[in-house]
Amino acid sequence: MTGKELLTALASKAVWFLGLYIEKYKALLIFIAAFVVLYLFFMHWLDIRFLNRLRQPAALVSLLVELAGILWFTLLFRETGADRRYELELFWSYKSWIFGKSVVMGMEILNNILLFFPLGFVITDALRKCPFWAAFLIAGMVSGMVEFSQYYFRLGLFEFDDIFNNVLGALAGWCVFHLLRRL
Repeated sequence: MTGKELLTALASKAVWFLGLYIEKYKALLIFIAAFVVLYLFFMHWLDIRFLNRLRQPAALVSLLVELAGILWFTLLFRETGADRRYELELFWSYKSWIFGKSVVMGMEILNNILLFFPLGFVITDALRKCPFWAAFLIAGMVSGMVEFSQYYFRLGLFEFDDIFNNVLGALAGWCVFHLLRRL
């Protein structure tokens, strides 16, 4: 297989996967897109109208909305299981997705990354200044609390991969926020 054929095959698989993902997780994607777009427009409007005085209080409210969204999608809609489950092997979900060809696992990985994207996006405004390392720690703590709650209340699988993916999503949101702020 040539490089061009491989690239074409990968691109077609990626398009197929994203189409399937969008179809299955519209609610999550709408929440994230609406959150980020409305946040950008609202904060821009606040800067123009009120000379930045209401920016931090609005960001704190947005942060609470994001935390409520995280709780909704990770804890509140789940049913209690019979036992506490955990998976402590790092990157087991990636192995299952790539080598085991588990499309569902790929969707879960993407869900965990995207769900925390808005957290990283608003955290700098909400906390006035939030360096990269602080965003890393906050995202890790929030994700760890969610994972522990899932384990303790038997609401899902405690796994290090979810914490990794959540932190990755928050840090991506942090980076995008800072790039947009510079523009």
